[in-house]
Amino acid sequence: MQGDSYNFNPWGMMVPRPIAPEVNAFYRVELPSQTNLQTQEGILLQYLQHLYAQRQEPLTLIGHSAGGVVARLFLLDPKRVPVNGLITIATPHLGTPTADLAYMAGNSPIGMMISMAGEETLQDSRGLMSDLKEEKQGSFLFWMNRQPYPNIHYASIVRKNESISKPKKFDFIVPAASQNMNNVWSLRGRSGVAITTESHVLSYKDGLVVLDILKQIK
Repeated sequence: MQGDSYNFNPWGMMVPRPIAPEVNAFYRVELPSQTNLQTQEGILLQYLQHLYAQRQEPLTLIGHSAGGVVARLFLLDPKRVPVNGLITIATPHLGTPTADLAYMAGNSPIGMMISMAGEETLQDSRGLMSDLKEEKQGSFLFWMNRQPYPNIHYASIVRKNESISKPKKFDFIVPAASQNMNNVWSLRGRSGVAITTESHVLSYKDGLVVLDILKQIK
């Protein structure tokens, strides 16, 4: 598999150097992780339009955590380029209580005090946390989860453990049910599922699972 290869375009966005279409390639996209989902999706759209213009072949999207929601939002964009599959890893498709707590903290006097002290993460990420709050009527995810999605291959890599007795191997960030795209109203029964027993962060084992899924997509 071809390694990562990057250039900077005039907008400061990382874009791949040309690679022959017959060569399998993996590209990593760095998005502004504290901004809202719509802003991140707009940047992803530009990146993938540039990539597709070079390769002229369908892409397979792989997103970890909130990146999986951004990738799924991309599928709703009328300007999207052809995609043949979406793989998400530990992604909060139904939201997460962590986002609810972070959003409340960011809008609280404590959050403002933390921001005044020079730590602005809570304040800067309020838009993102609002988007990722647990799904309920009127929320962003409630709307997003009821939109029509294209007929492509969907796969959910889900963190699931029987207990929390081993903290290093438990996802404290996103509930397992939220990670399964089959629980998304518009995608019920359409996603393959791979169960892993890792923590929320990416692991080399995720790469092995992704490779197996890609073989099925191809």
